[in-house]
Formats: sequence, structure tokens, C-alpha cells
Amino acid sequence: MSDFEMQMLYHGAPTLYGIKQANLFSLPLPRLQNLKDEVANYQKQLEKKEISLQYLYCCEKRVFFLVYRKEALLEYFSDPKVKDFLVKTGYPQTVDQESSLMNTLAFLRQRIQKCNEFPHEIGFFLGYPSSDVFAFIDEKGQNYKLCGYWKVYGDEKAAVATFQQYTNCRKKLLKQASKGIPILSLLEAKLTLQEVL
Repeated sequence: MSDFEMQMLYHGAPTLYGIKQANLFSLPLPRLQNLKDEVANYQKQLEKKEISLQYLYCCEKRVFFLVYRKEALLEYFSDPKVKDFLVKTGYPQTVDQESSLMNTLAFLRQRIQKCNEFPHEIGFFLGYPSSDVFAFIDEKGQNYKLCGYWKVYGDEKAAVATFQQYTNCRKKLLKQASKGIPILSLLEAKLTLQEVL
């Protein structure tokens, strides 16, 4: 398994498997030149499985990738509160239409580059509960109840169950990949949900 595959699987397993809408992962920037063919191959192959993979942005030392499911992102962005927040922040008016998703992601890229950090609305893109994202913004990242894959302000019990699903999914897919099963074959085999959870 290549470094790229390892990072994509480790950080993106829930999205690859279909229980999360998006994940971020990164690699050292100097490796990007050697990865271009591998990334292009995965972009083509994953697209057949309705999974998108794209460069999100580069900073001084790392290149960040976003692996996501378009339909899940579009559904999330159809929430009126989320859509209203994004539009007020400057995102395109039609964040909930597939034709504008690329523009929405391009605007996110610009926001990251201007801020030199991830803007707080990244949680919407990654599928965190919108109530937790709004609370995180209001509380400036403080006063949370629980910290796991995201900072939880609302339903701790549901968050713990979701965290466990993500962890189990990652472990199961990494275990299968360590046996030499290619990632694309793992996705094709589509392990039963019970196997992962």
C-alpha cells in the first residue's frame, strides 16, 4: 500500500465506505510530483463509485485532499440554515446544486488560503452535525461537551456512537487492505455494515 493509499484509507475510510460525506487528508508537499499519476488514477476509479477526490489546497509543507460524496454534500447543503450561513459568508447562492458544487469548493479553497487555516464552516463540508458547527462558531471552539472527530456541543450519546462507527470502519478497512486487498476491490466488495460496525 502506498503512502497516498494509506493516508486516504486511514483518514477517508468513513467516506469511502459511505457512512460520511467527506474527509480531509494530507501528505507532505514534496511528494506531490510523484503522486500525480496515482491521484489521477484514483480520481477516475473513485468517480465510477460516486466518490470524488480532489486537491483542496497546498500550504507551505503539505498538500490537502478532499474525498467526498457529491450527493451527500448536496443534501447537507440543502439545509436552509446551512445554506443561509454559507451564502452570507460569501459562498455561491446555489450551494445546493451540483452544477455549483465546484464553485463552492473553489470558494472554500480561497477562504482557507486567505485565513491560512481552516475556516470554521469546514465542519459543514465534513458532515459534522450542523448544530455542533454553529455552536463551535458561536463558542469560538470553547465550552464543548466532548472532543472526538469534532467538538460536540449537542447530543453526546449520538456523537460517541458515530465516532465508534468511524473508528470501526477505519480499522476494518485498514485490516483488509493490510492483507493486500486493493482499496478499489474493498469498495467493490462493499463489506456489510455489520462487519464494519
